[in-house]
Amino acid sequence: MNADYTIRPAQQSDLDCLVALQLALQDHLEASNPNLWRMSDQTRTQLKGQLAARLAAPDSCVLVAEHIEDGVVGVIYGRVVTNKGYAPSRTGMVDQAFVQSQHRRRSIGACLVAELCRFFAGQGIADLSLRYVTGNEEAASFWAALGFTPRIVTVGASRRAVEACLDQVQSS
Repeated sequence: MNADYTIRPAQQSDLDCLVALQLALQDHLEASNPNLWRMSDQTRTQLKGQLAARLAAPDSCVLVAEHIEDGVVGVIYGRVVTNKGYAPSRTGMVDQAFVQSQHRRRSIGACLVAELCRFFAGQGIADLSLRYVTGNEEAASFWAALGFTPRIVTVGASRRAVEACLDQVQSS
């Protein structure tokens, strides 16, 4: 990675930047997939408090990429998830990752993931999971290049569309 960038833990003083990055990510996701759930105006206004809580959450890690001139330009959120009913019982969940478009293709995302992996290793985590939006080809390519493969597919439909299909199936 370029010496103009630093990867570091996010701090409360980064909250305004984190909100801006989260909103940019959401806008990108909504543009990638028109069927994606939309973030409500109320959620957008409550985002700063939600992100502050994530910074303080136990078993979590929030890292930022900071450019020497442009400030915080990227972020990754990760957390340890425990479910004793499965093996492994503890896994690392990558919740979100985003780098501003003008700073992409400089290994910043890979450096954020590498640092998050160090956090997970320190927690004794061997398995990682994440979700990304169908249609977000940048994410699909990025995560596939890092060895991630699909395990579970989540699909969605409007209730009315399902009911229309049921009507068609039941009438035939």
